[in-house]
Amino acid sequence: MQNQTANTLKSKALSALETGKPHQALKKAQLGLKKFPKDSDFHAIAGFVLTEMKQYRKSIPHFVEAARMKPQDPQFVENLANALMQTGQIPKALDYAEQKLEIFPNNKELNRVLDEIYLKGNNWRQIIDHTTKKLAADPDNVDLLSTRARAYGRVGFDEDSSNDINHAYRIAPESHKVALLKAVNLHQGGDKAGTKAILERILNENPDHINSLLQLSTMVGGAEAGSLLKNVESAIERSEHKLSELEFAKAHLTHKIDGLDAAMPQFEKANAVQHDSNPYNFESEEEKLGTVTRQFSEGNQILANDVSEGPLPIFVVGQPRSGTTLMEMMLSSDPNIAGCGELMLGSDLSVNFWQGKDTFDTASAAQFAQEFRKLMPPIPEGSIAFVDKMPHNFQRVGYLLSAFPNARVINMQRDPRDVGLSKWIRRFPAGGMRYASNQKAIAHTANLYRRYMAHWEKVFEDRILTVPYEKLVADPETYSKKVAAFCGIEWSDAMMHPEENKKQVRTASIDQVRNKISTKSVGGWRSVRHHLQPMLDGIDPALWPEYEFD
Repeated sequence: MQNQTANTLKSKALSALETGKPHQALKKAQLGLKKFPKDSDFHAIAGFVLTEMKQYRKSIPHFVEAARMKPQDPQFVENLANALMQTGQIPKALDYAEQKLEIFPNNKELNRVLDEIYLKGNNWRQIIDHTTKKLAADPDNVDLLSTRARAYGRVGFDEDSSNDINHAYRIAPESHKVALLKAVNLHQGGDKAGTKAILERILNENPDHINSLLQLSTMVGGAEAGSLLKNVESAIERSEHKLSELEFAKAHLTHKIDGLDAAMPQFEKANAVQHDSNPYNFESEEEKLGTVTRQFSEGNQILANDVSEGPLPIFVVGQPRSGTTLMEMMLSSDPNIAGCGELMLGSDLSVNFWQGKDTFDTASAAQFAQEFRKLMPPIPEGSIAFVDKMPHNFQRVGYLLSAFPNARVINMQRDPRDVGLSKWIRRFPAGGMRYASNQKAIAHTANLYRRYMAHWEKVFEDRILTVPYEKLVADPETYSKKVAAFCGIEWSDAMMHPEENKKQVRTASIDQVRNKISTKSVGGWRSVRHHLQPMLDGIDPALWPEYEFD
């Protein structure tokens, strides 16, 4: 009888909510809480109703209690993570969502919450402020140092990030979390031997350490791959969930042992696991293209007042895996040019405009430039230019060139089939790269990129230089000289030797750019084309006249 009464109240509450009567729904849920205080569903319903009413802060205690009563129910966890984020408690939301993702690794809602945090530099800056205040009273807190290090890295403050990692590692080298950060930091700086030593130590102590297995799988040679593959397969057998990290580790090692063709089915399996938890939205990306390009029309440029103070901005854009890191490393080989990596500022500062919340005009363009320079990481005194190589800035060229009338855009263009293969055989967990784990989505974004750039080239004409990747790697001297002339900077012989550049690399090109410029990856898609048919079918040949299509 008691269960029947409780279920009746739940049904009435949910019915009221569905019929647009949230206040009635809340009253029913609150009545249920009084009558059945041990029934977690009433806390969940009350929290959800308050969320629908945009009263996120009031919903949090209900979700906390529901999650406490049923810790293995992912829905309660999802709701609490979202409520924390919506109320601006970004550090708590990040910590909670990442912690719970270890229990529910493929949970779509938790991944969505993390995406929303990861994709905004403002969130990471809030985390930096939060941890800095706490560290003032507790300067040797390893967890705070680790969190701030990640946040610094996300917004391009590489030196500060490294300092926090080194500090944490000196205090707690035995912590696997800290040791992994140290290993990745060493790898980004080009120290592969130091990286491997730390990863191997972690795995000796914990053979199932997922991220160490993944990291090491990308670094070992063929001779070491066999034994590591056994470790990875054992970890997969012991795991309660399908984990994309382990599936990708197995794919990388299979590639090294048996070749790429043999590894492609495993890459397909790994990508399927990842895409299922983080799907790509075709429709929203099409809508975004239309909204952004309508704001900038041919012959009607929006230009800020002369904002020419400070170093020349050079924006390197293109599809990820198209050579953007290579171009940044070539340019920043000149000590007078600062490489800033992939800044999130173009995205942060343009979001309100393409979402229609604000109007983009001359005044807002000037404000955009002012905020950009204020928030960007410090660059060496005397620098004549800085490079922001965020690939997805191809969506934001209009905002960037409007804000910086003296800026230059280098568009790295590469055969979309080679780009697609390169994405397919690497793990890209970030929300902005969710398309990389689905071949149809890879093709869709390739076509979108080309449509964006065709529009920008009409609007901004001589302020964009397109550099074909295939020609650059075949003749780096000629094309690096073209880039230097286009940017109005002096060409340096060092630009042809990016492998000697000691700058940290935080992208998937981390190992390739430590080698001499090479053409060996050109046309690599052909040998495994039978594994890439969904992607090949989706690429529009009319958008890519430079390349031959069957």
